[in-house]
Amino acid sequence: MNWRMGSLSCCIGMLVVLAGARQVSESPGAHSVVVPSRVVALLRPILREKQGGDERRLNKLLYTLTQTKGRAADEALVVLMCFDLGESQEETDAVIARGRRMLPLLEKYKNGNPRIPAESYPVSMLKGASTKADAFEGAVKAINHGWRSTADNPEG
Repeated sequence: MNWRMGSLSCCIGMLVVLAGARQVSESPGAHSVVVPSRVVALLRPILREKQGGDERRLNKLLYTLTQTKGRAADEALVVLMCFDLGESQEETDAVIARGRRMLPLLEKYKNGNPRIPAESYPVSMLKGASTKADAFEGAVKAINHGWRSTADNPEG
């Protein structure tokens, strides 16, 4: 009988831990936007490297994505704007450089968190709501003004 109680206690404990471990798609105050599988394939190595902590490899993967053409790469860059990847703003600059075609993608993700099927990332990897809003508003403004990067902003 003791082993059953111990087993039950262990299972309940694990459920409590799992319920408390909030993932990106479950963060409060935002709806989730399902990321298409072709986009996930481009994001997965970058987000895994961000979790792993090798900054040089992360920068190389991010650079490779910024040089990749196509709709999936466009969307992957916008999704990355939802995550805190550091201070380089490389993904934001790449979004701005791609111009007006990025506006519908910015609209798609501006009020929602990306939900990446079959993957889970801690909410702490996301940008804070105000930081994300500033990044998205800044990118839209830059695109509408015809700027090529965040460096073109005369306001700094």
